Amino acid sequence: MSQLDMTVPGRKVASVAAFLSLPFAYLTQTLYVTAAGGDVGIFFEGAKILAVSQQQAGYFYTAMWTDVLGYYLILIPVIVYAWKALRGVNETLADIAFFCGTIFCLLGSFGAVTMAGAFNILYASFSDATLEQQAAAIAAWEATIYGQWRGLWLLEATLAFVFLVGLGRLLLDIGRTGLGGVAILLGLIWIVQFTTWQLGYHAVSDAALTAVVLLAPLWSAWLGVVLWRLRA
Repeated sequence: MSQLDMTVPGRKVASVAAFLSLPFAYLTQTLYVTAAGGDVGIFFEGAKILAVSQQQAGYFYTAMWTDVLGYYLILIPVIVYAWKALRGVNETLADIAFFCGTIFCLLGSFGAVTMAGAFNILYASFSDATLEQQAAAIAAWEATIYGQWRGLWLLEATLAFVFLVGLGRLLLDIGRTGLGGVAILLGLIWIVQFTTWQLGYHAVSDAALTAVVLLAPLWSAWLGVVLWRLRA
């Protein structure tokens, strides 16, 4: 059976980063729901989201930045460490999987900060704008969120699929069947989310997205604990 390369530095950093994704990810979801008053559908309705209270707007803006940490950039140390430590197991698979994982993190971060910037400027000017300007702001916001959430972030599902299935296979190869099996399951949920949206089954796609954004941080924290407890 292949083994993890224990000579690779950065295991503890990767462990802490993987574990910290859990609180940041769940904080993000809490902020989203709080900002929306329980109905996240208002994010896609410019007239509603741009007219929320300042407190709700603050929650939504903050959620964009905690999203970057919880689901994306905080995972970069994990990806770099795992790529180095698992490359000896299957070089080609590791290169493909972790390349997709890196692009996933970068695209996700780009989408989040783009939405944060667009929302901040549009919300700040919305209440004092004329009706014509408000209509333009609504159109601008809906174009932004549909382009990012239903476009860029939807594309991410294919990258997450390759990354997680590839990582899962590598983990299976070193005997980490639990971690590897769940990684593959998460990858499959991501591709179901993408496929069902393209086929028009939007309710199924949204349910798959909800499942994966709630389960993935738990798996990441589990990975963090395993990495911390590893011994040569």
